Amino acid sequence: MSIQSAEALLQLHIKRLLNFWGFTKAYLRKNNPIKLFLNQTLSTIKEMLSVRQKLKKIQYRINYERYKLKKTELILAQNSEHVFLKGKSLNQTR
Repeated sequence: MSIQSAEALLQLHIKRLLNFWGFTKAYLRKNNPIKLFLNQTLSTIKEMLSVRQKLKKIQYRINYERYKLKKTELILAQNSEHVFLKGKSLNQTR
């Protein structure tokens, strides 16, 4: 192996290494893993702290839907004639 080819090979390896470091630096600048990790951690903590509030909202919504269902059933029961109260005769007007 001649000195010129060894020197060219060394320069090629140095150039590749510098390109790699440049790409790595640009990637880390664009996609900062530390910043990404901190943001995800903070959002997880906020989510965990707001679970109780979300459960309360869900319970309120369920109770409201139950209230509407009972109210609707009451209105339907008041507006329809009960077959079980009249015996076995059917309501013919339906």
